[in-house]
Amino acid sequence: MKKILIVEDERILAVSLRMDLNEMGFLEVTIASNCDDALEAVRNGKADLALMDISINGDKTGIETAILIAQESLIPVIFVTGETDEATKAKAYACPNFKGYLMKPVRVEMLHLNINEAFSLTIS
Repeated sequence: MKKILIVEDERILAVSLRMDLNEMGFLEVTIASNCDDALEAVRNGKADLALMDISINGDKTGIETAILIAQESLIPVIFVTGETDEATKAKAYACPNFKGYLMKPVRVEMLHLNINEAFSLTIS
């Protein structure tokens, strides 16, 4: 079973996303709200894929966190964010482990499609 890491600072959104993932059949879901917790989850093997908000708690952004994850792991990252400006999108697209960019509120069908595509493109 694939494990999903949600990196989201808004607890209600994170829990809602986890419920959507559970309904899709992803039962191993970890929630982190900042870079340090996200990196710890990755290091502890709690993630095969990360759903990453760009604005998260702490001094690092979701983009910076994704880059740090890429330095340690091949875990793909799908950004799930409200950030719409082109400069931010360009930075996210440039992440080495980038696999998608979804705008909030996320449609469950699009989330499922992006997750399936990310896993099919990832070397196991």
